[in-house]
Amino acid sequence: MAKFHVPDMGCGGCVSTIERVLKKLDPEARIAADLGARTVAIETPVAVEALQDALRKAGFPATLQSAA
Repeated sequence: MAKFHVPDMGCGGCVSTIERVLKKLDPEARIAADLGARTVAIETPVAVEALQDALRKAGFPATLQSAA
């Protein structure tokens, strides 16, 4: 599980884009976005660095808050 702070996530469309980008890396990933807190939690075996890179390339630079 990795949790990212995504400061540029401001609407439902942003959440949809983020989910679509992350699902390209792992179609089985479990994703929980909190629009109010501007965080995204992802449960996947994909490396944290790959997730962060995909978010950045999609226009949503993210800061890792926690990883387990």
